[in-house]
Amino acid sequence: MKIQDFFLGLLMALSAAFNSLAQETIRITTGEYPPYYSQKLTNYGPIPDIVIQAFAHANIKVEFGFFPWSRSLELAKSNHWDASCCWFDTSQWYEYFNYSDVLVSRDKIFFHLKSYPFDWQSYEDLKGIKIGATARHAYGEKFAAANKTGKLLIEDAPTNAMNLKKLFAGRINIFPIERQVGYQLLADLFTPEETQLFTHHPKILFSGRVRLLISKKNPKSQYFMKKFNQGLKMLKESGEYEQLFIKARQGDK
Repeated sequence: MKIQDFFLGLLMALSAAFNSLAQETIRITTGEYPPYYSQKLTNYGPIPDIVIQAFAHANIKVEFGFFPWSRSLELAKSNHWDASCCWFDTSQWYEYFNYSDVLVSRDKIFFHLKSYPFDWQSYEDLKGIKIGATARHAYGEKFAAANKTGKLLIEDAPTNAMNLKKLFAGRINIFPIERQVGYQLLADLFTPEETQLFTHHPKILFSGRVRLLISKKNPKSQYFMKKFNQGLKMLKESGEYEQLFIKARQGDK
């Protein structure tokens, strides 16, 4: 081996080691929400994968921690973890978090049993109907205002799974959730015969924009947000962003 080749190889090894040591890490909380987020999916699902790839463009490593959703938010809010992925854009958390650019938009619709005749076109049509809601989940400003003033019969539960079980038992009449998430959860919770008892109304209750939240208590909050938004823009411009969702729809797990 030539002496110059030896030193070149040594230089490359040292450079790789330095880059590895210099790589930053951001710790992000999240929760189970298949098919978008799950510990069972490759890179934890399409949305966490977008976050991973966006930060990778800035040589920032992502460490995900899975928790119940309420705890996930609180851990990020208190800066025990750096950020939380990912939440609908709602003004109630602006005081505590910096919000990223939009990762994806998602819609929520009402699920109900086929045995319960249900149709609605306005909030007036929802009066007197027992509606389930999941704590810490967003359903739009109008829904939040109606809940606060008591104009609708809204009953909170800790999880989406509990609300679907309450729906099955007849304890509530309707429950808003994203279509794909709702049917995935039904398949996980019930037998195929029981799942066939459910249906949904096509009218959209709430269309929301999903963002990464980084705690304002984090001294590097603005820095991480800038790097993430730059990486997200690069993913969208390159076509990688769309490919992640195509793989998810094809069941690439």
